[in-house]
Amino acid sequence: MCAYLSGTVSKWAGYAASLWMFVFAAMSFYWGLGGTAGLETVAIGQEFAGNSWFIAVLWLTGGLKLIGGVLALALVQSWGQLLSRRLVLVFAWAVSCLLVVHGVDFVVQGALTDDGFITSTTTGTWTATHWQTFVWGPWWLLGGLCFSLATWSYQRRTS
Repeated sequence: MCAYLSGTVSKWAGYAASLWMFVFAAMSFYWGLGGTAGLETVAIGQEFAGNSWFIAVLWLTGGLKLIGGVLALALVQSWGQLLSRRLVLVFAWAVSCLLVVHGVDFVVQGALTDDGFITSTTTGTWTATHWQTFVWGPWWLLGGLCFSLATWSYQRRTS
C-alpha cells in the first residue's frame, strides 16, 4: 500500500512538474512574440519589453523550460529509463535546486522590500514586488518542490 501511494504521488509530482514547465515555457514564448499581458507582474518585464536581448532571453528560457518539461516526464515515464540514469539525476537535481532557490529568493527579496530593508523604485499598492513575493516566488517554489519529489522518487525507484 505504501509503495503504491509513493508511486502515485511521484507520478503526480512528475506530471505536475512537467505541466508547470510547459506553462512557463508558453508564457516565455508569448512574451517573446511581443505579448504584454502579465508583463507588469514581472520586475524587469515592462522596463525591457521590446529589447532584442530581452526577447532572446525569453526565447532561450522558453526553450530551457520545454527541455525541463521533457526531463520531468523522463522521471515518470518508462522511456526515461532508456536514458543515462546519472545524467537524468544530475540535471533533475540541478533543475530542482534552481527552481527552489529562485522561488525562495523571490519571496525573501520581496519580504525584505516590504519591510523596508531593500529600497524599491516602484510605487503603488500591488507592485511587481508584491507579485514576486506572493505569486511568482511561491509558484516557482511549488514547481521546484514537485520537481524535487519526482527526482527523489526516480532516484529511489531506479537505484
